[in-house]
Amino acid sequence: MKLKCLYEFNSCSEYSNFTDFTSELNWKIEKQLLKNRVLRYKKLKQFNMMKDKFYENEISIFPLKDEEVITWFDTAVLLRRTIFELYKKGFNTENIAIIMEYPVVFGNHMRSDYLLVYDRLIIVLEFGMFNQDERRSEERYTKKLQESISYRQIISNMMPNEIRVINYVLIYRPEYNNDLKQDMQENIKYNQGEINKLASFLKYHLNMEISYRAINKLHKMASFE
Repeated sequence: MKLKCLYEFNSCSEYSNFTDFTSELNWKIEKQLLKNRVLRYKKLKQFNMMKDKFYENEISIFPLKDEEVITWFDTAVLLRRTIFELYKKGFNTENIAIIMEYPVVFGNHMRSDYLLVYDRLIIVLEFGMFNQDERRSEERYTKKLQESISYRQIISNMMPNEIRVINYVLIYRPEYNNDLKQDMQENIKYNQGEINKLASFLKYHLNMEISYRAINKLHKMASFE
């Protein structure tokens, strides 16, 4: 049965192929206000394709804000980098399914940014951008963390005990000032650090799933002979 979501990808390579357009567009996570970015990019083919998909799949009873589509582009860039970092760490990402914009069942129309699914593991992944001072960034993280915990608990309540559901929040910074046509190097470095942390978190929990497999248990038992 097909899941209700914006998109469902059976592997990381499938997701990467779909989001190749971000590289083709040389997409930047810009400092400028979302509403201004909408005005600049709302005629893009991919923008309208994703917007149409939202309504076609009946994702929500609430209308879609155009600003949300811009954030989908931004987070696609970040998740692509994360997948690459995970690959560099030696993990085979091919069997990770990615579910984008998932309306949580019995979640009062709340939507998770992403679900990453691997064997008996579901990772609720939330993104948020801050563009102001440090106090604001802490508030942003706390809000997104509360949301992700809620999603995790609701999903976990519907799952059998052998399915683990965990959550992670990545708060990112804008990387490009479009007014000045200038990269924001400090923020790019910050984001890469956060991506490295996320990739390490994913590798730890994904490897834990691998260790649970029966064949791996047998190999471990053999070491005692």
